[in-house]
Amino acid sequence: MLMHFRAALVVALPLFLVCCTSNGPRPETVLASGQSGPAALVSDGTHLYWVNATGGQVMRLPLAGGSPEVLASGQAQPEALALSASHVYWANRQNGTVMRVPLAGGTVTGVASDQGTPRAVAVAGNHVYWSDASGLFMRALLAGGTPEPVSPSTSGPNAIATNATHVYWTNADGSVRRAPLAGGPEELLAKGDLNATSLALDANHVYWTTFWGGLYRVPLAGGTQETLAEGEDHPRALALDGSFLYWAAGGGSGTIRRLARSGGKPETFAAEQAEPTGIVLDSGHIYWVNEAGGTLVRAPR
Repeated sequence: MLMHFRAALVVALPLFLVCCTSNGPRPETVLASGQSGPAALVSDGTHLYWVNATGGQVMRLPLAGGSPEVLASGQAQPEALALSASHVYWANRQNGTVMRVPLAGGTVTGVASDQGTPRAVAVAGNHVYWSDASGLFMRALLAGGTPEPVSPSTSGPNAIATNATHVYWTNADGSVRRAPLAGGPEELLAKGDLNATSLALDANHVYWTTFWGGLYRVPLAGGTQETLAEGEDHPRALALDGSFLYWAAGGGSGTIRRLARSGGKPETFAAEQAEPTGIVLDSGHIYWVNEAGGTLVRAPR
């Protein structure tokens, strides 16, 4: 497969908007526009990477802004993205493949094929992990090889997160599970509302959202499940820092929401977005993409 690495025709716009929280207005900067179904935003500390799901592209842009670059094109509905120290990995939902390309561009190579409808992707240790919405939770060596199931369950695996010892994932049946990175049996940590979606970890807890509007957490090794918020608008793209949990409203409200980790009620961080998703945090900013609006946005936090 050939790789296409070139400057995208659409460059970042010097466009400044305003988003609002209970603390007052915050300026938004549109770093890129004209993207075709952007999703799955991640960062390696110097660049932002995302997929254009409807455009079939894998993209990157310097954190400071500039011209978007196309790392790969002609992909079959790329929908998920993860980084290793040297490569970008993604899943093509339409043709059931998992692919990779060097971070700075190069030859696109296949990692796995015939994987049903892969969705989320994560990298940990020597493996890349992916969820097959119509089948199993799988993994393969980073350079490719024979895929193997992490879990024998066919409960609709979805979001994935990893730490130094375990891989965690959510399932359509509402369960949150984990398994050792070194291999071994899976553990059921919690089970609640159906259609558990996004997932995030800190040093003590697993956090997740559900399609029906809930935000929950449970200790990393399992225990008492806590409800942090309910009645949210199809929350997704969960991210966290030392002070807040952030998520995108995946329904019609078009907002970025957040909740103080000290407690309280959720508040709107940014409004009037166009199907926001793919939240990334750094020391001073929050980044997200607007799937319907075709933009990549930055705001101070």
